[in-house]
Amino acid sequence: MKKNRTLHVLVFLALLFSAVAFLAPLAWMVSTSLKPLKETMTLPPVWIPSEIQWRNYPDAIEAMGYFWRYAGNSLFLAVMTVIGTVASSALAAYGFSRVDWKGRDKVFLVLLATMMIPFPVIMVPLYSLFKTLGWIGTFKPLWVPTFFAAAFNVFLLRQFFL
Repeated sequence: MKKNRTLHVLVFLALLFSAVAFLAPLAWMVSTSLKPLKETMTLPPVWIPSEIQWRNYPDAIEAMGYFWRYAGNSLFLAVMTVIGTVASSALAAYGFSRVDWKGRDKVFLVLLATMMIPFPVIMVPLYSLFKTLGWIGTFKPLWVPTFFAAAFNVFLLRQFFL
């Protein structure tokens, strides 16, 4: 019983050390973001700012100029990508798992085979397609393809539905 307890303590200490090692950069980033400019590059490093400057955040957002546009674009792309991926992959996976139709397994194998095609092979034809559609310089190439189920997502959801 003593050996088992020692092992648990060692595992706990290893996990604790790992957690501190992974959280240290985050703590440093937050600490640095709240420091006055003169304290950001001092040697030796100062972990706790002499005075906390919350104004650094609004100043950074203002200095970026288009921060809210960038945030809105990111939110739009994230929402559209999630909707497209979940809707199309769930429908396809449900069809492969619950609906019995002739050739289902062969079509599923072809779908899985598409995962073997390296992206550089389809990159140029995909660019040509987007150029023909007039989508170059727009967000459409980033979110429209997610409405056509991806093989890996269909595979995972099919296994879940089974």
